[in-house]
Amino acid sequence: MALRPPASPDDLGPTMHRITLRFPPELERPFRVDYFQKSVRQVRIGQVVGAGVFAMFAVIDPMFIPQVMPEVWAMRLLVVLCFALTFLATFLPGFQRWMQPAVAGMVVIAGLGLDFVLAVAPAPQREIYFGGIMLIVLAGYTYMKVRFVPAVIAAGLLWVSYDVVDILVRDTPLPLLLTANLYLIATNVLGMFAGYNMERYTRLDFLQRRRIEDEEAQLSRVLLNVLPPSIAERLMHESGSIAERFATVTILFADIVHFTELSGRVSAEELVALLNEVFSAFDELVEKHGLEKIKTIGDAYMAVAGVPTVRDDATESVADFALDILDALKRLNVGRAEPLRLRVGMHTGPVVAGVIGTKRFAYDLWGDTVNTASRMESHGLPDTIQVTRATYERLR
Repeated sequence: MALRPPASPDDLGPTMHRITLRFPPELERPFRVDYFQKSVRQVRIGQVVGAGVFAMFAVIDPMFIPQVMPEVWAMRLLVVLCFALTFLATFLPGFQRWMQPAVAGMVVIAGLGLDFVLAVAPAPQREIYFGGIMLIVLAGYTYMKVRFVPAVIAAGLLWVSYDVVDILVRDTPLPLLLTANLYLIATNVLGMFAGYNMERYTRLDFLQRRRIEDEEAQLSRVLLNVLPPSIAERLMHESGSIAERFATVTILFADIVHFTELSGRVSAEELVALLNEVFSAFDELVEKHGLEKIKTIGDAYMAVAGVPTVRDDATESVADFALDILDALKRLNVGRAEPLRLRVGMHTGPVVAGVIGTKRFAYDLWGDTVNTASRMESHGLPDTIQVTRATYERLR
């Protein structure tokens, strides 16, 4: 089964909201879990980097605002402690629920710290700290792993708080206020564009990975339906042919007596329904006894024990299976006008087993043991189990 990338985002299935980028609820929940698992490490790094950068800029405070240096340093210490607490919180079991508001809140706290500097520091030196607000806004949209909507809210709060400080506390001249707001507008436009596309591509990647996982799961189900589990696993992870020799296995063939004549008297739908009913009952018994169903050939059913996993009770398990399918057919015959009858043959010996084909591949067996088991069935009597000397000696 070929796995191909989608031609367009629409091929990926559920649509995202154009503004909030949210999925439908049944998909949004697993996305948030996946996003947390892939983001929490960077969130931790972001808290460490944020604390380091915020503390590092303390070296310029004595050069530009020595008048309020103690107050500013106290503020920096408080913000660094908030970064540290957020970092520690990432290790708590329930942090996944609170990651977005916690990290977005940390962005707001860092921005408010710089608003505090702008409010208490003298002009014009304080204006150099305005660039820090723009850096925090961009970090909130990108590096801190805040999703688009919380990042917009955090950036909006910082914008409002800056204007409040400028208008009510600093009494900033109108030209300077307008210029600063133009810078904030440009910063937010760039940040929103980057944050929106980053989250969009993250969500598209999530959908693509789910699509690939679904196709791989479907491929696994198909393989498990036609191949033994261990062989299917090898086929999915190994290259080259699969072929093995087994010294002792027990093979069973079962065939419905006079089925060819029956097929000429009933409709195609009835015939297929009848075979499906019989062979489905056999399939359940194969699972019960731990055998491997190899194939059906018309109205013949082939099963084996001892491949691909060697087992000491292979012959006994096949014999129990043979008795059970005769009983199962008796139950299916209840109320049937023309009862079905079964010939069963068994033989024990060596075989070669492997996978053949490249498209409709199959796990098959080869060797005289297979031919002998088939002849035991074809020459047997109805409603009996005919076994070879080799099988009889093992069962005796």
